[in-house]
Amino acid sequence: MMEKRIDKNKLVPVISLVVMLLAFTAFTGGTMLSFYNIRMLIDQTVVLIIACCGTIFVISLGSVDLSVGVVCGFSAVIGDLVYRTTGSTILMILTCMAVGVLAGLLTGFLISKCKMPSFMCTLALLIGLRGIINYIQSIVGINYASDSLMYLQKESIKIPLLILIIAISWYVFGYTKFGKKCQAVGENETVARYTGVPVIKTKMICYMISGFTAALAGIFTVARLGGTSTTMGTNFEMKVLIAIYVGGILVRGGATARSYKVIIGAFVVMIIENGLKIMGYASAEINEAAQGILLMVILFLTMYFEEHEGKTKKRRLAKQ
Repeated sequence: MMEKRIDKNKLVPVISLVVMLLAFTAFTGGTMLSFYNIRMLIDQTVVLIIACCGTIFVISLGSVDLSVGVVCGFSAVIGDLVYRTTGSTILMILTCMAVGVLAGLLTGFLISKCKMPSFMCTLALLIGLRGIINYIQSIVGINYASDSLMYLQKESIKIPLLILIIAISWYVFGYTKFGKKCQAVGENETVARYTGVPVIKTKMICYMISGFTAALAGIFTVARLGGTSTTMGTNFEMKVLIAIYVGGILVRGGATARSYKVIIGAFVVMIIENGLKIMGYASAEINEAAQGILLMVILFLTMYFEEHEGKTKKRRLAKQ
């Protein structure tokens, strides 16, 4: 009879979420769990989850995408130019999505085909596109979102769309051959290549997906803020990466990448941010310090339990 064992590594993000929620509920005197605050928390987490749903594909490769925030802002700014010219919200949305996919295609090509390190490539894109955003906004100024785009702020529209995006990402990543190929590349790229996985194509598609969801995040951000600005997407990429790593996904990706982890990680990040604001500590410095400490603790626990599980499996195999 096989003994059922609990994978402690999978419990780390869940425990982190529960602990953070209970801690801030106590610190805020129950305000954290008020109906109004729960609605605010969900509203603040929507954009982060949408971006994470695409970035997880890149992380599963053992790569990184530092361009998420700037692609979010750049796609929105270019879409805004189209809206100014045509007055069509539909064309604006389609333009945003196209820009996101093209940015991902460019990044994926440079990383997979030209063998550029993902960190340096996406960092260069971040710096370059941020300069273009500032230049465009300095000329055209700030524009307000159309009334039809503002409908995305309605919970009856926003929440069903979020659930749909999560469901599609969850299914593609966890239950399709493509998702398995992404994880295989993260586990061992050389082995994956020799077993028939089209590594270059897989990497390019992953970055295109990440660019696409970054653009979707940009559309929802415009609707939430009511317009575009030079600061759109600034430091957003760090928030996305923290959410992913806080969720218990290791930098090397592979089998540690799971869709539920990024959702949990996104809520943990926003619970910290929201809870500190309620307590009166709204400064970015305190927020970043708290997230950094939590990230180190969770990564340590994740790696510890993963190593422990690995040793346990080896001992069981040796006994057989």
